[in-house]
Amino acid sequence: MRQEIKIAAKATVHDTLSALNRPMAEWRFKRAIRNAQGPVLVSAGAGSRNLKGWLNTDISWRASLYLDLTKPWPIPSGTVARIYADNVIEHFSLKTGRQVFQCAFDVLQPDGIIRLATPDVERTVLAYLNDPALTSQHLDRHRRVGYDVHHPVDLLRVTFSECGHHLGFCYDLDSLSTELQRVGFVDVKRVLPGESEDPLLKNLEARMEPSEAATSLVVEARRPRSH
Repeated sequence: MRQEIKIAAKATVHDTLSALNRPMAEWRFKRAIRNAQGPVLVSAGAGSRNLKGWLNTDISWRASLYLDLTKPWPIPSGTVARIYADNVIEHFSLKTGRQVFQCAFDVLQPDGIIRLATPDVERTVLAYLNDPALTSQHLDRHRRVGYDVHHPVDLLRVTFSECGHHLGFCYDLDSLSTELQRVGFVDVKRVLPGESEDPLLKNLEARMEPSEAATSLVVEARRPRSH
């Protein structure tokens, strides 16, 4: 009971701080867009990770630049050249994720690209079923970063239920491609973590251990020139 009270109190404090931070942080985001020199690059749901040359946004009370991905972005359509979101979309339900994709599409300039990194349901399940060595390797990774894992099935549990993933929608390549195409994206393709034909989108992923790369889904998609 005490633990539940502590968790609720912490959430209340964070919500309050976020509400206080939002007006100034959102103003800073809009100002950064207006003052940007060169292509506008937005890292969405960046948390504490700051990519050099990118506008690193979040809804956290610590965020310097505030951006709520579930709502229309507070900037003109066609403003952004690249959007990057690393392990973000799996925290949204499918319904909300569709709003996120639509809002991102609307704000991208023609030929603008979105790059998404998220756990890969298909590859994680195949590792669990067919690759004991990869499963063991990835469970070792989970232990090092603090997850409480004991059995091979924990590979699935961590992917589908830890970090709030059970409240969101976890994707495979087919489902993510379909949802991106649904709002108008074209040229949807899987890319290797850290790799891209676009120099602006190379070397962005933080999760680059072999077992992480093997169970990740990284996708790029483009807004067409006319829609």
